[in-house]
Amino acid sequence: MCLSTVYAQGEDKREQIARNVATVKMRDGKLVFTDIMGVTTVVDADIETIDLMENFIFIRRR
Repeated sequence: MCLSTVYAQGEDKREQIARNVATVKMRDGKLVFTDIMGVTTVVDADIETIDLMENFIFIRRR
């Protein structure tokens, strides 16, 4: 099972947004991350990088 951690990349810092993310969807122009427990996190952002080998997703807030 490949689960990822989502980070928001800022100018000079990185903020963890969600852990153990199993699905990523777009809804109403926003990213929706759902973890293995079914908890969703909705963020108005764009995806910058998805690394499936290292299990992370970098996003940039709009």
